[in-house]
Amino acid sequence: MVGRKALFAAGALFAVFAGNIVVGKVAVLNGATTIPGLGDVGEFLVLFAAVAVFIVACLARERAQGQNNND
Repeated sequence: MVGRKALFAAGALFAVFAGNIVVGKVAVLNGATTIPGLGDVGEFLVLFAAVAVFIVACLARERAQGQNNND
């Protein structure tokens, strides 16, 4: 159950990251001089959090699978 919640959270964080990229690209194509969004550091932190939560999800699923195999 923890793995499923963490996987959903990782997907949501990655969707925020991808959405920020799309918003920035659309703004540049429309001739914006300042790009809206999270900025460089914000993008890095969101992507880092997505990767960290994804790793937590993978480890939680491996632990659950290992517990099922030991029974």
